[in-house]
Amino acid sequence: MMKWLVPAVYLCVLVIAFIYRQDIFIWLEQSPAFPLMMLLATVFALFPLMPYKAVIAVLGYTYGTMGGAVIAWVATTIAAIVVYAVARVVYRDSGHRLIERYPALASFTKAVQTYPFRAVIIARLLPVIPQTAVNIYAGVAPVPFWTYVIASGIGKIPSILIYAYLGHGLSLNPALFGTVAVIIILLSTLLMIAYQKKGSRR
Repeated sequence: MMKWLVPAVYLCVLVIAFIYRQDIFIWLEQSPAFPLMMLLATVFALFPLMPYKAVIAVLGYTYGTMGGAVIAWVATTIAAIVVYAVARVVYRDSGHRLIERYPALASFTKAVQTYPFRAVIIARLLPVIPQTAVNIYAGVAPVPFWTYVIASGIGKIPSILIYAYLGHGLSLNPALFGTVAVIIILLSTLLMIAYQKKGSRR
């Protein structure tokens, strides 16, 4: 029952949030109170209504590089823990069966369990890997909780700082930082396409 209830609730919330995404995003730009901003940033991390890089940039634009980065880091860490916990409690057994069904995935999981800290940090640093997939996989594998939290926290820092800095830079020099942001987004998109093509060939 729980296995179907969790995705059903998630889908309902996602649909509602998607319908009101523009209102939520405008609200985000208007600098609400800090607790509310943290809640909104966490909701965006849990429910991918838009690329989270854009959310980080808005936070950087609104609160400065360090302020925006801290909010984004805390919000994404909370979201990562929530998804990890749900995957570990609800889907661990079925996830294990799925992993064992594919020898290559089982071998990969054993390698991850041997070096979990390194594996999580690398996954966080690579822009082509969907972060929600990392959260779910870590809960199912499972990666030890504190290893996962600490490695995730460290691995998220570089990209969050970059996008918060770009967001803050838009308020100082819109043309320059807007161009840099577009270039980074294009490069990330090309990397994602190349990664997906490589995976499909396998």
